[in-house]
Amino acid sequence: MNQTDVRDALERLIAGGLSPADAVGLAKRLGYASFADMCEEKLPERLPRVRLERQLVRARIAQAIQGELSLSQLRAWAEELAAVLERHELGVSLSERRRLSEALQLVAVATDTRIFRNTQPVLGVLRAIERALGRRRAASNVATLYGQLFYGQPDLHLLQRRLEETNEEEQRPELGPAGAPPPSYLPQAPSFLEDLGIADLDLDSGLGVWGETPPEVDAASAAIRYADVVALNRPYEPGTCVHDYDWVVAFSVATRSLVAEDAVPNPPEAGFLERAREIAPNFDFTSYAPEPRRDKDGVLEIVLEAETVGRRELAYASKLFAMVHGVGRVTLEGRRLATISAPR
Repeated sequence: MNQTDVRDALERLIAGGLSPADAVGLAKRLGYASFADMCEEKLPERLPRVRLERQLVRARIAQAIQGELSLSQLRAWAEELAAVLERHELGVSLSERRRLSEALQLVAVATDTRIFRNTQPVLGVLRAIERALGRRRAASNVATLYGQLFYGQPDLHLLQRRLEETNEEEQRPELGPAGAPPPSYLPQAPSFLEDLGIADLDLDSGLGVWGETPPEVDAASAAIRYADVVALNRPYEPGTCVHDYDWVVAFSVATRSLVAEDAVPNPPEAGFLERAREIAPNFDFTSYAPEPRRDKDGVLEIVLEAETVGRRELAYASKLFAMVHGVGRVTLEGRRLATISAPR
């Protein structure tokens, strides 16, 4: 395919005349991993005559909301176009490009029904994105909608993303007030109910979550003061790591001492602790004195009064997160956590 053919394929993909599956299939037949990879190789960085209209993006989202387009089809379309926007300057302004890129990326994340199996919050987020794109000017960063996706999920398979699985530039610095921002919630892969009763929840402490004999804490994790907890697209299998899955960041856990070093800490998440106390008033809110915050990417940060973030701290934060979000079943590193969902 020459440059004209590839540009024509891109324009048809944008307009809906070429399905994402056919676009990816075309690219793979020519030896590329994705359609966006083919565009990067075949097309110049600047494509002023190729436009991605905001109203067209709104229309595709509206189709999915109305059931005229499957969530998987919307996800594939948004995923490819988000990747193209990252690598090419289309015929839109820089601010419009950023606005469309953020919206498409969030759409691609939200419509992964392997992680977000309850689609009601997904549709709510899609409606909010569609409304936001309908405004003349961006009222706020659509990433703030991200946290809504986790409410009412039937299950979440959680896993700590360890520092060795994080790119250097993504790592949150241990020292210094202004370091790199926290990792984005966006997926790093190429492609993007049962309620437990009060008696089953360790309300007195929130600890002892691994059973009678907690596992050893290895030396490498002993000094960690910040960790991401990710939601996997399938149950965790022993011996695997984060990069063996498609995943998104569910929340992060940080020590209060680390947050105190931030020049501009993330703003508090209003109503989180109040909701937790309403659901389980005798849960232990004292030992770790949890403080919920929300970062610029829409990711919840649970700040704990602890020297380090180890397995006990991760399990405690996971219980708190699941309780407030009404998650039915939660596993952390493949181990079931006793928790409770909000009354329905």
